[in-house]
Amino acid sequence: MKKYSRYFRLISQIIFLALFFYIFFNSIIDNSGFSLELKLKSKIEYIFAVDPLLALTTLFSTYKLPSVFILSAVVIILTLIFGRIFCGWICPFGTIHHFFSFIAQKIRRDKYEKTEYSKYQNLKYYIFTAVVILSIMRVNVSGYLDPLSLLVKCLAIFFLPVVIIIYNMNILSDGMQDFLFNNVLGRDNIYYEQAALFGIIFIILLGLNFYRNRFWCKYLCPLGGMLGLISKYSPLKLQHKAKCNSCGICTDSCYADALPFKRNSFKSSECMLLFNCLSVCPSDSLYYGLKMKPAEIDLSKRATAKTLGIALSGFFIIKTGTKAVAKTPRLIRPPGSIPKNRFLKTCIRCGACMKVCPENFLTPSLFESGIEGLWTPVGNADYGYCVYNCNLCGKMCPTGAIEELSVEQKKKTTIATAFIDENRCLPYAYGVDCIVCEEHCPTSPKAIYFSRVKGKDYKGRSREIKQPKINPEECIGCGICQYKCPVKDKPAVFMTSIKNGGVKV
Repeated sequence: MKKYSRYFRLISQIIFLALFFYIFFNSIIDNSGFSLELKLKSKIEYIFAVDPLLALTTLFSTYKLPSVFILSAVVIILTLIFGRIFCGWICPFGTIHHFFSFIAQKIRRDKYEKTEYSKYQNLKYYIFTAVVILSIMRVNVSGYLDPLSLLVKCLAIFFLPVVIIIYNMNILSDGMQDFLFNNVLGRDNIYYEQAALFGIIFIILLGLNFYRNRFWCKYLCPLGGMLGLISKYSPLKLQHKAKCNSCGICTDSCYADALPFKRNSFKSSECMLLFNCLSVCPSDSLYYGLKMKPAEIDLSKRATAKTLGIALSGFFIIKTGTKAVAKTPRLIRPPGSIPKNRFLKTCIRCGACMKVCPENFLTPSLFESGIEGLWTPVGNADYGYCVYNCNLCGKMCPTGAIEELSVEQKKKTTIATAFIDENRCLPYAYGVDCIVCEEHCPTSPKAIYFSRVKGKDYKGRSREIKQPKINPEECIGCGICQYKCPVKDKPAVFMTSIKNGGVKV
């Protein structure tokens, strides 16, 4: 049975990776029935339900534990019993790294990479410590490095735009085109300014597996660091029989570099339970069984103190640039977003809201709200608009940074205000009729109306001109007027983050 243990693990990896992809790609609009309210085929928030790192840091930074994270307790219990089983058998990001490590071995033509444990593998424990310290100080940075959050962002912001390019080229068969649209994309407009950045990050992380097997898992993953610390108390560990001759074949097969052939130096907190070692041991000297003594993790006091110093420095660096940009015009938050001081503590930068946004309105921010706001969602009407009857971002937000609104509540929620640049608007600048913004305005009564004035067109002919005006009391800032404006290079109507146009209503 031990010889086949790694195949059981492989089956588990395939099942959970397939489940992840099913939930991720199926989080698109369900058009199977008629409904005035938009619904998804699956809920992307379920992906984060099993993530104890996001649960812990959200609890520390907000003093609340969203109900979606209740299942993360199961992962902690499994880790306490079995060890880092989540890393080896369940984590989809870990499985992807495992696959690329396997490809790297084939390219190197080595059956296994011959490396041993490195003290730099402790880096993930220090990263985890820094993330927790910052969350205690109410700065939630876990979403930048959490494997599930990072994977969802990279797929949503980089991979899907690549697929949409292929889709729009029409080089695939009609059946494949229909499959992509109905089961993967769900829309034909997916574009993000930072797609290249996330692509570079994703490719570098995967490329590091050609340097060391499962590099991310061994050196960088803070969730792996958290589970490694918990797994030291697991009663089930890799054991040696007396007949072990220390041939080292098991260590050559170990993706985790946990030194399985060294009886007194085996790093059980590094072991991901991949069971390659059990399968390749020529003398059948290894087994997985009870060992009550807690594992030791060699963390130096000096490095821990440095981690504390880095975390404190990071806190002040992050906080210095936040208030100075409080009035940034482009800081347009999704409808239902909680107040700014709570939003940045609660948002885990997972990208779920951007993934489900049906018209590509939501995009990852840069520094519109300072360093602390990096990759939080903002609306950009240059690339899409907020659909009038859509409340999906609030439904899918796992932490409540975007509160769930009913469709009727959402229709009345103001997130920005439209302004008209009279130097670029066609009726003002050239004296010609244009009703595009008014006809697309979804509010009732419409936030855009016309004022009829007598004037001259660009040829000097006298005529009556319909000039659009904005009613700030009715404008909710959905951005469809900016997105549809025929002056494409720099729309004549534009959104800013101020609500009701600054008019006291």
